[in-house]
Amino acid sequence: MSQLSLKEKHFSPDIPLTLVSDCSPKDFKDYQALMAFDVANTPWRETLARSFKTDKQLARVFSNINPVDDEVYQVIAARITPYIAQLMDQEDPACPIRLQYVPEQDEMDVAPHELGDQLAEDDMMPAGTSIVHRYPNRVLFLVHNICGAYCRHCTRKRMVSDPLNVISMDRIRQSVAYLQAHPEIEDVLLSGGDPLLLTDDRLDTILSMIREARPDLKILRIGSRLPTQLPTRITPELCRVLVKNRVTLLNTQVNHPKEITSLFIKHMTMLRNSGIMLGNQSVLIKGVNDDVDVMRELVMSLISNGIRPYYVYSMDPAPGNSKFQVSYDRMLEIYHGIRGWVSGPAIPTFIVDGIGGLGKMPVQPEYVRKETKEGETRLMATNFEGRSADVSFLLGS
Repeated sequence: MSQLSLKEKHFSPDIPLTLVSDCSPKDFKDYQALMAFDVANTPWRETLARSFKTDKQLARVFSNINPVDDEVYQVIAARITPYIAQLMDQEDPACPIRLQYVPEQDEMDVAPHELGDQLAEDDMMPAGTSIVHRYPNRVLFLVHNICGAYCRHCTRKRMVSDPLNVISMDRIRQSVAYLQAHPEIEDVLLSGGDPLLLTDDRLDTILSMIREARPDLKILRIGSRLPTQLPTRITPELCRVLVKNRVTLLNTQVNHPKEITSLFIKHMTMLRNSGIMLGNQSVLIKGVNDDVDVMRELVMSLISNGIRPYYVYSMDPAPGNSKFQVSYDRMLEIYHGIRGWVSGPAIPTFIVDGIGGLGKMPVQPEYVRKETKEGETRLMATNFEGRSADVSFLLGS
């Protein structure tokens, strides 16, 4: 598929951040200047304003940065926060952090099966709203289309970073009205873009509107990768907003143990101490975490810091994502490789998000299965070491 088959977006690489105070960015002159930058003690908006947005900016600081054409940024912009950049290896292009964020020309290589809206979210969005109503009693509520940093494997390339696709307050009001008109909805997930890129006041306004319209909601949760991309976004003021509006759970996305830093742990602990449950939704990415030892370390590091490994997704077939794809067989191998070798609460559910709006479907080996030989059916159970036992008594009479 050619680049002309991709949904056209007309913007420059320097996408403005809406709803966040604009600061004049200052490029880092070299790697030493980057590493000397004090992320921990700089206000998060100021840090965000100093993000890398082009391959040319990256090439001044890092080695082995490949030049890319402007067409790459027409699919999805680039933005790498100084915090992320400090985690990146200066020279190695195979660094697991670089692989997730550094733009590459081969993102324009689109496989035949890759689609702009592969999960059919737009088809499940009631007119005038930004809600995706796929499941009977829960919805996805998109509140922003901008992210603090842009993952090259993004599933919503069709909409994020597009200044022509901003989610207006009118759409948010209509979405809240939809929630009010559908009492069967019990669970609302705020996503985007990244909800935490909104100011505290704007986020408070949206959360308060939801709680006022539906005080009976059982679950109100937020999906955000910003805690991983810029942990200092988690502040006491933000925690107060979340507690005030009874936010139940915050899910982030950590894909590699290298992302679990002392600064990340410190700020996620603020959320834990505020009573917010924490979860993690990883994406299985070739060269990043498609390794049993890496995944074992990742899930154990998460659970030991109070973050539940919730899902591990297969790669969604968004345009240009095939280079990141991990095979089904490899997914099963990784699942086999962690079950029995890590703590039970650290075992995530491996997921395929069905194209066409089928929803999330678990991927797991059959540890207990029926076997029929010579007309006799037995029920066999196999453990993580490959040892089996006959449990046919469970078949009943």
